[in-house]
Amino acid sequence: MLDRVLMALFAFAAFTALVYMPLFLLGCGWEGLAQGPQGECSDSVIGRAWLGYVEVEPVYARAPLWLRLLNEFDTWFFGWFYLLSLAVFARGRQESPRYRALATFMSGMMAYAMFFYLTQATLSWPASGAKLGQVYTYNGLWLLLFTLLLARLYLFRPPPALETAHG
Repeated sequence: MLDRVLMALFAFAAFTALVYMPLFLLGCGWEGLAQGPQGECSDSVIGRAWLGYVEVEPVYARAPLWLRLLNEFDTWFFGWFYLLSLAVFARGRQESPRYRALATFMSGMMAYAMFFYLTQATLSWPASGAKLGQVYTYNGLWLLLFTLLLARLYLFRPPPALETAHG
């Protein structure tokens, strides 16, 4: 059951990283987002979704370089990992030592990025006016994904198959 949940989360994350984010970057982009509702982000569904997120996390209206990079790394660095993970789980190869090592590394990278981002959002909340409950909910999905992945790989591993005298 957990494997299916992880596959659904990886599919969502892959869509977000490899479709949603590139369409934003190639569509209205950060400059369009800075123009607000009067800018070119109003011309697309994805742009309007980003404008909606600006209402939740106002720092995105004029996203600093570090925040842009944090978001873009999800596309360029994590997107391929989400697809790889879908394939690994679909083929039942999640117990592979190579995948476990890679997944552990990627989980650490995401935990660091999300800890940094959520700490920044929390500490700047009085000045930014961010809606922290929604910020935690939307971004917590990535923490949930990688926490469940680590739990699956290290805590909920299937027992080793018993070898028979004939095999």
